[in-house]
Amino acid sequence: MKSDKAKKGIIVNADNIDLLNIDFKSKYVRLLAAARLLKERKEDLQLAFEEIEDIYNNAPCGYYSLDDKGVFVRINDTALRWLGETREGFTGIKKFADILTEESRVKFKKTYPLFMKTGHIQDEEFDFVCNDGSSFPVLLSATAVYDEKGNYKMSRSVVLDISTRKLMEQELRDSHKDLQQKNDTLTIANENLFFLNREKDRFMDIASHDLQLPLVAISMLSETLLKNNIPSGSTEEKKVFEMIHDASLEMKSLLANYLSASLSETGNMDLFLTEIDINVLTNDIVSRYIPIAHKKNIQLHFKNNKNFLLFTDRECCTQIIENLLSNAVKYTAPGKNVTIAITGNQKDAIIIIADEGPGIRKEDHHLLFKRFQKLSARPTGGELSTGLGFFIILMR
Repeated sequence: MKSDKAKKGIIVNADNIDLLNIDFKSKYVRLLAAARLLKERKEDLQLAFEEIEDIYNNAPCGYYSLDDKGVFVRINDTALRWLGETREGFTGIKKFADILTEESRVKFKKTYPLFMKTGHIQDEEFDFVCNDGSSFPVLLSATAVYDEKGNYKMSRSVVLDISTRKLMEQELRDSHKDLQQKNDTLTIANENLFFLNREKDRFMDIASHDLQLPLVAISMLSETLLKNNIPSGSTEEKKVFEMIHDASLEMKSLLANYLSASLSETGNMDLFLTEIDINVLTNDIVSRYIPIAHKKNIQLHFKNNKNFLLFTDRECCTQIIENLLSNAVKYTAPGKNVTIAITGNQKDAIIIIADEGPGIRKEDHHLLFKRFQKLSARPTGGELSTGLGFFIILMR
């Protein structure tokens, strides 16, 4: 009986076989579909990985990772190209400090231990050294990666080549410096213009005042000749003409000084160098001043030993001697003496004009060679003083 029952339990008829085949086929189809999907996803994952790897290696910035010793454990192709390095002999061998300038090494030695503790660094500047010895500046930012125990594992770092930015910053600094220099030049020019305008106004005030006196004198004296019927050839007529002549000479001297001062300031003075006999020139000037000195009872003494031929500008030399002699006569009291002497050789001549006036006080020394500066000493005969004499001598 048992044998018959057992035989009945394992009886497999055709229907059962068909059912088994259908179930197996269904599972097999599902398995094949799953395998196909897994393959496709693996291929997609591989493509995504390759794309990420390509982006990492060919990014416009440098990527790298450092271990706790500062050794490169990973670096992208961009950074390698910048450095002129190859991957072989670099990853796992070179340290970050190996690609830094000396100054940047010192900075990295201080900042890296702190970075490993804090876990981040932002926009720090370093200078990389290439394989050929050249260097370039970079801007570095990084975050730290820690293990499950909180121990530092490695960095994720990004660097930007800021060479172009640095050049632009330098150009900007240079432009700013150039602009500042131009601004300073403009400021100085404006100050000079203000000074010149003020000096011009002052010049006009002084010139109009100084020229007014001899002009009034000439006008009054000529009116005297016209209205008073002074006999022609008389002593009185001669005296009036002499005063008119003196007034015109004074005007001429004033205008010459004003013109010289103006030309000296603008730098438009031309020199005409010729050979002159300084003794002859000085003697002519002294002769013109003898009548002026005699009116103040001042004696002029001209001492010369020999002729000196000098190569110089006659007009400038004349004006220097005239200004010095004019000052000597102007500031010497009546009854005193003025001495003119020439010494030297064929290369250099020394003209000495010595008077017996009050001299120049110490507190006036700083004003001596400035325009329109009148010193504490005053002319002894009421003569005009423009304050230009020594300034013209210095400019000449």
